[in-house]
Amino acid sequence: MMEKYVNWLKNEGKSEKTISDYPVILQKLIHWYEETEGYEFRPDKVTTLHMHEFVSYLGNVKHYDPVYINKITASLKTFYKFAMETGLVSFNPMLKVKIKRSMRQQEAPKWLSKLELAKFIHAIELEKNEKKKVRDMAICRLMSEAGLRVQEVSDLNIADICLEKRRENVTVRDGKGGKFRIVPLNKDLIESLDCWIQYRKQNNPDEYDPLFLNERNTRFSDRGIKYMVAEYAKDAELEDVSCHPLRHTFCKNLADAGVRLEQIAYLAGHDSLETTRKYLRPSENDLRKSVELISERR
Repeated sequence: MMEKYVNWLKNEGKSEKTISDYPVILQKLIHWYEETEGYEFRPDKVTTLHMHEFVSYLGNVKHYDPVYINKITASLKTFYKFAMETGLVSFNPMLKVKIKRSMRQQEAPKWLSKLELAKFIHAIELEKNEKKKVRDMAICRLMSEAGLRVQEVSDLNIADICLEKRRENVTVRDGKGGKFRIVPLNKDLIESLDCWIQYRKQNNPDEYDPLFLNERNTRFSDRGIKYMVAEYAKDAELEDVSCHPLRHTFCKNLADAGVRLEQIAYLAGHDSLETTRKYLRPSENDLRKSVELISERR
């Protein structure tokens, strides 16, 4: 069953990350069902009540974050879509299981202020290894100035970067949900990528070789990039800074510049304008500045 599910996900055009994550999530349900019921898991034996109990277990016993629980719920909805299409079940127990809106989802995303971003960039500039500094600057600018997700950065090949004058862009071939998009590059990012590609060309790489390499000269993984970003954030004495806030900074800066939501949504690879609209919500810091404007002590 699992092999058929993986092949179905591939045929549906799901991203490599989705194809990797969804079977792991399904195993969580299988393990819980067999522990709870004492029987071998069969998709057609699972009821809507089972699914509600499983979701409750994830929150009350496992204490998973509501956002992660929603990811699990969405994954299992996909599994039962597969099960219905392939005849494994005649009833979909996930139909009445809703994805809940959490307070965290309704909050404005975390992004970096101009000062915070300047501190973060300065921490990279202090890197003593010149090659590593150039690589890391290009990676972080791809997130903060082109809005790429960390996995999208890791997946880039040399051929995905175009530095031809007036056509400078980065091509994301397999974004979230298998989406394809082309994002123009600003001058800072063009400079950073040009510097890094000069290093890459020293080894005469093929255009379909990875754009970014780790210290072992293999593709720089998303996990490795996350660790790298966390280290620079620590050096810059910034809290709660990871790859996500760098990408959110790109979207927030576009929104503040008055760029239309439809354009931001395309550049960021969002599925829905509702996701993009979050960047119009004021952050806690924005709200604090607003109320300070009417203080007699300002």
